[in-house]
Amino acid sequence: MSLTPQEDQALKAMLSLLESMKPYEVLTTTDSKAWDVEPGSSLAIDDAKINPYHLSHLAWQALGVGVDHLQCLRSTLIGDQHDVSNHTSITVVLHIYAQATLLRAAYENACRAVWLLAPTNRLVRLQRRLSLQSDSNRHSDRMHQLVGATPPRSSEARKKEITELVVAAGTAPSDAKKALTFPGFQRVVQDAGPRLGIEAKQAEAIWSICSALAHGDVHNLSFLDRQVVDTQGNVSLAKLTSNTDVLLRATELSVRMLRHGFALYEKAAAAT
Repeated sequence: MSLTPQEDQALKAMLSLLESMKPYEVLTTTDSKAWDVEPGSSLAIDDAKINPYHLSHLAWQALGVGVDHLQCLRSTLIGDQHDVSNHTSITVVLHIYAQATLLRAAYENACRAVWLLAPTNRLVRLQRRLSLQSDSNRHSDRMHQLVGATPPRSSEARKKEITELVVAAGTAPSDAKKALTFPGFQRVVQDAGPRLGIEAKQAEAIWSICSALAHGDVHNLSFLDRQVVDTQGNVSLAKLTSNTDVLLRATELSVRMLRHGFALYEKAAAAT
């Protein structure tokens, strides 16, 4: 399909943003040691207080997941390359739903890293880390049930361990259950957005749009470009195409959030 000048500009901006993430791909896919936590650093203290559920490990994983999805997005966008009159012509491939799915995962994990690392209050950081562990344990138990397997440790034993850790970290015993309840990624995104000067509603909106496309929700049609090609009674046959403005905005926020997450990690991992 032919692109409008605005769409062409948006795609070029997207590719430029994705290209700028290559140094972070090196950090997360090679033996860069960028994940190392120096003794005496803020992250080292966090990790020691809730060992073995290190905050640094989960934050770095979230950053790596985000980068990996953006790397995959770039691979799906760039198609054949041809030399035309001493210039390289690149075929760009746009998917209606799948690329929004990749952006949803990139943005969500970038926000997860920032949500873990950004609070200045240590107890809040530790509670958030352990709430994610509690949520992960719940999903793990369910998966074992589905495949008819027995987990190495019982749900009760793991719950007891995490509860003792969150209390030892400074949580009142009466507040332990609430502290270990993961609030969900909607809240994570709402919290992370303002860290970059983005209103919570705006941060959530782009995440919700990508989620709607990923899930194939009916209301996702409003986030796509569409052209009605035939009408039969009250039913329309429409040609759907990606909305490059939505893709660009999601890419921009994902890249900015990941950069912020890496900066927070680097600072927290350095000895003071």
